[in-house]
Amino acid sequence: MRRIVILSPHRPSRELLSRLLSEPGLSVAAMSDADEALDSIAEEEPALVVVDARRPDEDHPLLLGLLKRRHPRQPLITLVPGRLRVFDGSEERVRDVRDGSAEGLHLLLSELQRATRDLLAQHLLRMLRPPTGEA
Repeated sequence: MRRIVILSPHRPSRELLSRLLSEPGLSVAAMSDADEALDSIAEEEPALVVVDARRPDEDHPLLLGLLKRRHPRQPLITLVPGRLRVFDGSEERVRDVRDGSAEGLHLLLSELQRATRDLLAQHLLRMLRPPTGEA
């Protein structure tokens, strides 16, 4: 079963993101602690990690640095004020999204769902495609 790890120190955000990203055949683990998230990722590499960094938290920069160092190809979506940073395992794209209003939140969540579907589809393709040189 494919798995998404969500990290947010804010409980209502964790619950919202969990409900928003849940779908059949997908396991969602929402955590508030960076150390817990890193341990979970090391134990079983997820298809995707989502970090909600819209609120100031001293753990976010540290977590992102450690995650990129320990798992450099790990697909990652980082929610930051006004934008989504989407890393597919090889390159990062930034999607600007208005923030601060109900319409901005709706747009942010819609973009998050779209980016999540894209990265999960890429994950499935990587799982189904044999490595280069092996058929």
